Amino acid sequence: MIFFESTTFWSKILGVTKPKRDKSFGNKELAYFLFLILMCLFYIIWHSPYVSTQRLKDTTVTMDFYEERLKLNLESSSMDVDLTERERDQLLLAIEELIVGFLYQIPDYSYISSLETYLQYRPKLLEQFPSAVPLEKGNYTITSNYGIRIHPISEKEKKHYGIDLATARGKYVYASASGTILNILYSKKGYGTHIIIKHRFGFITLYGHLEKVLVQKGQIVKQHEIIGTVGSTGSSTGYHLHYEILKNKNKIDPKPSFNLKKDVYTHLIKTSTIKGGAE
Repeated sequence: MIFFESTTFWSKILGVTKPKRDKSFGNKELAYFLFLILMCLFYIIWHSPYVSTQRLKDTTVTMDFYEERLKLNLESSSMDVDLTERERDQLLLAIEELIVGFLYQIPDYSYISSLETYLQYRPKLLEQFPSAVPLEKGNYTITSNYGIRIHPISEKEKKHYGIDLATARGKYVYASASGTILNILYSKKGYGTHIIIKHRFGFITLYGHLEKVLVQKGQIVKQHEIIGTVGSTGSSTGYHLHYEILKNKNKIDPKPSFNLKKDVYTHLIKTSTIKGGAE
């Protein structure tokens, strides 16, 4: 007892006080805690594979509907030109409200067909994601496609995650879409000297086995801008460009992107010629 009394006495003299207890968990704190839990649950459910797949299906159905309506509008023989144009403008506006989210959602190029008619009105959009060959037209040969193949060096069956375009040494390599140089890497094996570009809508492109790099990390490039030259660095048996496309971090077949821009602009040129001839 004497010990405790003396301790209390000296505590008062020295000004030592007991630490205050934490405040009780009040209504505000509880409400905030529950809000955080609900937000976490919403995020998990919203990004679950089933919900994401269903969301993409629903958006695709909507985009297909607008695409069909747009085609019908163009083929319309209505005498009321003003009404037809107003409907077309409304359809284009409706598509534009969904387009960014749709392009981020799609896993590959198989969904681009829902935008064919729309892209004829907004062809500039094709500059924002891979839609062209990264070499000069008619200046290459496809020596290896995307998919399972016998590796030319190991001679073992292995999946090829890109496409090989054989051409002469030193030929220019072009960015297949506008974007930012994400990285420039050098290695004795694998891709050798290669460039990685980040584009809009979750697209990334890779250009491998380069001889020279003509850009810098962080640089913003435009579609068709020269980024390097063809070489045979890394694990390579000859001069060629190894080209890859990643969509939402998954490697996809680049080939459907090769003629995308060309087909849209060819259609526009033909349409313009026909109209010009008719007039």
